[in-house]
Formats: sequence, structure tokens, C-alpha cells
Amino acid sequence: MNQPDSSGVRDKVSDAWVLAVADDAKRRGGERLHVWVTSQEKPWAAPFPIPQPGQPSRADGPVVVAVAWFEPASAAWTETLTGSRCEAQVEAAILLGLPRWPSATHPARVTTWGVGLGATGLALHDPTGHVFAYGVAEIPSTWATAARALGAVAVVYGVGPLQQAVHSEPLPAQRLTEARREGTVAAAWVPLLE
Repeated sequence: MNQPDSSGVRDKVSDAWVLAVADDAKRRGGERLHVWVTSQEKPWAAPFPIPQPGQPSRADGPVVVAVAWFEPASAAWTETLTGSRCEAQVEAAILLGLPRWPSATHPARVTTWGVGLGATGLALHDPTGHVFAYGVAEIPSTWATAARALGAVAVVYGVGPLQQAVHSEPLPAQRLTEARREGTVAAAWVPLLE
């Protein structure tokens, strides 16, 4: 298991090292983008269909939310001065204010980050307004409708467990559950930027 240092103590040398490793990794590759819609109660759960316009919907049902998982194409594992192993790109996001997303917790609300909906995919903007991650994908209209209705997206940034070539790729939501257990993702409800 790749548990990050849980002491909560950060040291500036390790933080600087993590940022340098993350910057190098970002130059080598981009992010895979996984998008789905689900209920607000369980944003990490498997996708479910959103009623199309004109279809009846349950007024008392759960609110539908848009989920966007930006997953670095290649992990940048490194070690801090305290000896804890971490993924540098995820730690860089955490240093910039995107909270780690452990198991059994709901994502925090963060207004300093945002997700922009573009013609070819989604951009994750950090607190400085710069694009921290970008994923190219066709965004389903149901996803965009859910994001616009709430004005927010459940955004995840981080690495999931390695995929095995022998088996078909599991649903992103299943891999996300494992990544949360391992402490290799950060997440929050962030504003939709348009």
C-alpha cells in the first residue's frame, strides 16, 4: 500500500522536491479523463442514467452530479525526507489546496479550484487560475447538464491502481474506490467555469 505520511507534518524540502518531480512528470504526459454522472450521496459510485428531457423524473430522488477524474497518464512516485512514498502530482495538487480524498469521507467544497468545459474536454484550474490538468474526451450532454444544473463538479485528481492487460478495464468508479483506500487521490466539489 502506498500510504502517504499521515502525521500531517510537512517539511519544505520534501514539498519542494515533490513539486519538482510533479513538474517533470507533467512535461512527460497529460491526463486521462474519466467522466460520469451519479448521485450526490455517492459521487464515487458507478454511473447511472440521467433522465432525458421529456422523460419523467422522481422529484424526491437524489440530485444528479457530474464527476470528472483527471488521472495522470504516468505516475511519478517519489519519497519524502520522512521516508513516506507518495505520488508527486497528487501531492502537488494537495499542496495547492485540493484535499486528499480518503475512504469513508465526502469530498470537501473548494472554491479556489474550478473545472472549465471546453470544446475538446475539461480543464482543471488551480487557485492561480492556471490549468493544472487537461483531459481530452467527448463530454456527454448528460454530464454537462448535471454540471450546469448544480454549477459544480465532483472533481478528482490522482492515480488509480495499475490496470492489468489480461483483464478488461474495470469501471473508473471501481478503480477510484481502490485509489481512495491507497490515499492516491485528491478531490473536492469545485465550481464549473464557463
